[in-house]
Amino acid sequence: MALKIGLQLYSVREPMAVQPVETLQKILEAGYRYLEPANARAGQDPGIGWGLSVEKLLEILQPYGARVSSAHVGPLDESTLPSIVEYHSTIGNRNIVQAIEFYTGYDHLMRRCEDYNRIGKYLVEHGMNPLLYHNHYHEYQMFRDKPALYHMLENTDPRYVNFEVDTGWVKRAGRDPLEEMRHVGNRLRIIHIKDFAHTPPNLLLGKEEPISWETFGANSQPGDVMHPEDFTELGAGIMNVQEILDTADALGAEYAVLEQDESAKDILESIAISYQNLRTYKNIEL
Repeated sequence: MALKIGLQLYSVREPMAVQPVETLQKILEAGYRYLEPANARAGQDPGIGWGLSVEKLLEILQPYGARVSSAHVGPLDESTLPSIVEYHSTIGNRNIVQAIEFYTGYDHLMRRCEDYNRIGKYLVEHGMNPLLYHNHYHEYQMFRDKPALYHMLENTDPRYVNFEVDTGWVKRAGRDPLEEMRHVGNRLRIIHIKDFAHTPPNLLLGKEEPISWETFGANSQPGDVMHPEDFTELGAGIMNVQEILDTADALGAEYAVLEQDESAKDILESIAISYQNLRTYKNIEL
């Protein structure tokens, strides 16, 4: 079953902040039909962000046959979940993603696993798919001689929690994206794909202490693949994109979502190039 190719709208956050409607139209004109927004203001806007109502969003997407296929939405808690579910159910999206989290230690991680189970149960009971967790590099920090992500796999319920593996961040953590996807196994529902202009230095190898918001940002140094010139269009860099796609497809993932955090080019030009490059790959559905 071919992977459906999507675009994470964090990639185009700057033009979206200025001209959300026009930017969405340019994305659709480039060919993308599956969109994954990133909205960190769910308390004020339970949808995809940028103040777009259900009606306005569907008006933009429907002429292209496009849809929101998953969404990073936060914060996720008892106060925000009802309105999040209402909005996303109405637009036909059933995949809600926990975008990022930081853990102060093992006990905190276990408490958050309980939260993820509870949130995922609520989602499933209200007609949604299980909660998806999206990794960065610090889910490979070690607690009790095991990466945080591995503890999450063992302490969350597959009925309520599955995973969106960001293969670029796995690479940044000094791990093999193929091995980590296989470790997640049949709980892998979505992958993020991106490409780097050069082999990135590892951020986490040998690092045992917990990562915080502050130290996460402090790791952004020249050459650390957090700068525009360090990223490139999909297929133009060092990542083995076809092997990543093949592995995700074999594990039963449904979507492969392009996320280009930065670009030395105009980002709309860059994602259009990536879309054209994707035409050369197998086991995908554009």
